[in-house]
Amino acid sequence: SPVNLIVIMNESLSDMRVIRDFQTNQEYFPFIKSLEENTIKGDLYVQVFGGGTSNTEYEVLTGNSMAFLPYVISAYQAYCKPEEYGMASTLKAQGYTTVAMHPNISGNWNRKNVYQYMGFDEFISSGGFRDSELLRNYVSDLGDYQRLIERYEEKDPGEKLFVFNVTMQNHGGYEEESPDFREEIKAEGDLAGYEQADRYLSLMKKSDEAFQYLVEYFEQVEEPTMIVMFGDHQAAVETEFYETLYGKSMKELTAEEADKQYVTPLIIWTNYETEAQPVDKISANYLGAKILDLANLKLTAYDRMLLENWESIPVLGKNGYYLTDGTYTAWGKNAEKPDLMRAYQRMEYNYVADRKNRVDSLFTITP
Repeated sequence: SPVNLIVIMNESLSDMRVIRDFQTNQEYFPFIKSLEENTIKGDLYVQVFGGGTSNTEYEVLTGNSMAFLPYVISAYQAYCKPEEYGMASTLKAQGYTTVAMHPNISGNWNRKNVYQYMGFDEFISSGGFRDSELLRNYVSDLGDYQRLIERYEEKDPGEKLFVFNVTMQNHGGYEEESPDFREEIKAEGDLAGYEQADRYLSLMKKSDEAFQYLVEYFEQVEEPTMIVMFGDHQAAVETEFYETLYGKSMKELTAEEADKQYVTPLIIWTNYETEAQPVDKISANYLGAKILDLANLKLTAYDRMLLENWESIPVLGKNGYYLTDGTYTAWGKNAEKPDLMRAYQRMEYNYVADRKNRVDSLFTITP
């Protein structure tokens, strides 16, 4: 198992080539594309587009799917209460120091309270990033990772560390130019000339460079370290850019086509030898359990249920779900739900809504 487990939810990190391939003047993810050794890559399916970051975060950290919950702007504000089980409590029970990081205001999305409910030992928010490099007035990914490395260097040798880090660099506001940001990437062909998309793709290049910096640092570290990075959602750039990408109006998309707007990259890298096994498709609600499993850590009964569901129903998407054989079913009043999915839905209801009768043993590991 890794001594250091670093999970990065990267603001608006996505690769819109999942909709269809297109050309740019240069590759914007050269480092991520080059990563092969001790690396797992996949498509992460999320429930939000262009915003609503904390719902992706909620799914990853708790294992609960937004697909089963009534629509709310933010699960963090609507559903989180003390003793919120999930990745943080499971890792804490296995001796990890649990640290949340986010270079912005701690009150955003109620994080200040939620992280305490979840069992994070500390939360480094905007005040902890005072000297960090800025890009477009947000802490850059590079500045963020430098602070993360600083926090790593403060720990005792051998101390087990779990860091959950939510970045800020790629946040919306793509319509504005910034004097401090040199834009390098331009889409070509029928996608040329969309200013917001080009600005966004140029930010992706900066994220790629910063991730390279982080990985190269931990390549030199002796302690076994796992780094997971994924995007919380795709970016709300010009609608026309997406319509050109799809080759049709957004109103004409099938549920399955529309779900391509809800896919972000997932990269899992270790500085120790691991088998490169592709995680072809996975939705965010399964990711926490999958990370714990890949890290050879102890799982709760809820985690094991999540992994069993993932094996059969790898994606609970925004507009529908996938089975392992690639079959896609759109959500709807008459959508047939597999038995496993129904059992999951019942357990989630017990976790979220029926706390008085919650079966705590499902969500905790026995020491």
